[in-house]
Amino acid sequence: MLPCTIYHTEIVKVNANKNDIRFIRTETAITEAFIDLVSEIGFYAISVKDITARADVSRGTFYQHYDDKYSLLNAFEEKIKADLLSALTPGRIPFKTDAVKERVIRLFTYCEENLTVMRALFGKKGDAEFQQRMKDLLWNEVFSQHINYAGLARKFSVPEDYLREYVNSSHYRVFQTWLEKDQRETPEEMTEIYLKLSVISPLNKS
Repeated sequence: MLPCTIYHTEIVKVNANKNDIRFIRTETAITEAFIDLVSEIGFYAISVKDITARADVSRGTFYQHYDDKYSLLNAFEEKIKADLLSALTPGRIPFKTDAVKERVIRLFTYCEENLTVMRALFGKKGDAEFQQRMKDLLWNEVFSQHINYAGLARKFSVPEDYLREYVNSSHYRVFQTWLEKDQRETPEEMTEIYLKLSVISPLNKS
């Protein structure tokens, strides 16, 4: 079982003793069990009983950390969101490239470093609402600020709202396909592919 490297012990209930080694070990067991179960049977099929059995902890112990599986998923979401926003901040990775390319490289680098968690949560067995929120976040942070949707809609003679959803969904599906592969391209290689496939490459400002 690969470790949940994405996870940090600050994402727990505020009344927890985060410095207690037993608490930290339990937290790790719960989060790793959760990710394994999402990968195996899917988020919707998981119960708290499944998580506690896999983590070898009692239900009472689980509830010292989380209210239910949704609060556990929310903890992952908040951590991923914070990590991605930090990774996409200018200056974090010193690539001398255009803004979009730099952000895409950072995105794939982060996902590669946290592959076990990302595969589980963004895969076919993950929670659809979580994925939709993250898809919107990734799109807004990486691409949308660089796109003239109105200009592209006029160019392709299609309604702007349909164009926006088509481009967003297409990019996200390419991202999921990359996650699913056993022999994946490097973040740099995938960025080149990503931008070649994109209707916004080179950035179309017309």
